[in-house]
Amino acid sequence: MRFVKTYWLEMLMVIPLFAYITGFTLLPILTNVKESFIDQRFGRRYDILVSKIADIKYDVEHAPDNEEKGAYEKERAETALALERLQHSPYASFSLSNYRKLFTDRSFIKAIFNTLAITLMGLSLQLVVAMSIALLLTQPFHGKGFFRTIVLTPLGIPTIVSATIMTYIFDTAGYLNEVLYKLGLLGEVPIDWAQGGWLSICMVVFADTWKVLPLMVLLFIAGLEAIPQSVHEATQIDGSPPLYKFFTVTLPLMKPYITIALILRAIDAFRIFELPLILTGTATTPLISTFTYSEYTRQNYNLSAASGTILTGIILIFVFTYLYVVERERGTNA
Repeated sequence: MRFVKTYWLEMLMVIPLFAYITGFTLLPILTNVKESFIDQRFGRRYDILVSKIADIKYDVEHAPDNEEKGAYEKERAETALALERLQHSPYASFSLSNYRKLFTDRSFIKAIFNTLAITLMGLSLQLVVAMSIALLLTQPFHGKGFFRTIVLTPLGIPTIVSATIMTYIFDTAGYLNEVLYKLGLLGEVPIDWAQGGWLSICMVVFADTWKVLPLMVLLFIAGLEAIPQSVHEATQIDGSPPLYKFFTVTLPLMKPYITIALILRAIDAFRIFELPLILTGTATTPLISTFTYSEYTRQNYNLSAASGTILTGIILIFVFTYLYVVERERGTNA
């Protein structure tokens, strides 16, 4: 009680945040996990019957005469009996059928492959490009502030707008096909970048890299500027070549920043949604996120919940890895 009396104001201020996290994060995640273990046959039938009972209840309350009301009452009793039988059916209990169905579904396996491919290719490309830009922007030159502003611009553009911009580039009548045609690298038939396969994967990787590159550039600039000036002076005295200096001095000192940047980007890359949905759709190049959305729109709610649970589990692995790395670095620096 003494703790409560001392910190009552702090606890009162935390309550709204706690309620928000509980109501809009924890409960939806736990509900989604619960739904993922309900057999799809039971879940869909259950939703139909419950909705039907609610509709019949409304009809009973607004029936114009007793005869029609009696017919509705009879229909409600039959529906309630069907619901009771459903609740005692063999597939009404805890089930792994949704997960078994997912891992035997070619579309979901393809979604996992596409998600991993986009994540690995994107991280590799973003690491190289972001490090190169960060190295340039930490050098003293006129107009450095202006170029830093230009590099950070994509970070402020909404993802949907970014995806729309990319459609002007990668559309069959887009700028890229036009440039390739002018250079003589393309025939009369334009390239359909959204046809699926590696073309679509590369398109999404390019669009995602353009959108999120500023975040990695910022982290790398912070890391490069945190390296003591005495270290650079020592390498200059030794007369080390720039490339040798980068791989033996700069890169090892940048390791904590690179690790954190890659983990943060991996979390973001696995949940990528708007870009592939707008650029490629859900049919040719499914990802785990777009597959989950596709199943939900088809009213396969339990299957969608299982797919979403798998995606949540993958993201949580990276979140805990990030927390572990941060704590380890904090303990090392202490």
